[in-house]
Amino acid sequence: MKNLIIITLSLVFAQPVMALDERLVKGESDAAKEFRARNQPYNAIESDALRIYLDGSLKGFVEGRTCDACKKIKVAITPKTKAFSGRVEVPLKKAKARLGKYATVIYEIKTKKVTQIRW
Repeated sequence: MKNLIIITLSLVFAQPVMALDERLVKGESDAAKEFRARNQPYNAIESDALRIYLDGSLKGFVEGRTCDACKKIKVAITPKTKAFSGRVEVPLKKAKARLGKYATVIYEIKTKKVTQIRW
């Protein structure tokens, strides 16, 4: 019973400390980037107002942030990028109509290539 109380109190008091994670306050540290790149191949940009450029050959880029305190990044769109409206795959060229609207962009961390655009 004593161990259960100690664990419970630890979890309650640890949560405020986690909210002060360095990458949320100052942007992501190099060590955190390296760890995430080794252990998670993808990341996402959730944008309320998507900044996208897409040309006729279905190549382009998206600009955005992975968190409010993170730096802006640019990720590349290729013809292999998939677009989804809900759970239905749609032609990639429809993603251009999402300019200034909500969308989630999933990309490979190492290559910075977009794998999916979802709205």
